[in-house]
Amino acid sequence: MNTDTAIITETLERVAERVGDPMPLVFKRLFADAPDTEPLFIRDPGGLVRGQMFQVTIESLLDFLSDKAYGANLIQIERVNHQGLGVEPAVFDTFYATVVTTFRDILGADWTPDMEAVWTRTVRDLTGVIV
Repeated sequence: MNTDTAIITETLERVAERVGDPMPLVFKRLFADAPDTEPLFIRDPGGLVRGQMFQVTIESLLDFLSDKAYGANLIQIERVNHQGLGVEPAVFDTFYATVVTTFRDILGADWTPDMEAVWTRTVRDLTGVIV
C-alpha cells in the first residue's frame, strides 16, 4: 500500500469511527450545496442508490491510487451516464469535493495536513476539481 492509499484509508477509518456510515452526511451536504440534485434521488427513499453511489466513489478513488485498473475509466463512463440524467459533468465531479469537505468537517481538528494534501491532489487528479 502506498502512502497516499494509507492516508485515504486512515481517513476512512477515522470517519467511520466517528460517525459510522458517512454517506447520509455526504448527501446532506450535497443537497445543501446543490439543491437541484436532491430531486434526482426522489425514487431512492431508502438510500440504496445513494449508498451504491458513495461506495463506487470510494472504490474508484482507491483504485485510482493503486493499480488504476478501472477507477478513472469508471468516472468517465459515469459522467456520461449522469449527463443522461441531467447532471452536468462539472456537477458530477464536485461530488468528490463534497466527500472531502464532509470528511474534513467530521474530523475537525483531527484532519491533518497530510490528509488535506492527499485528498486534494487525488480529487484534482481524478476529476480536475480543486477541493
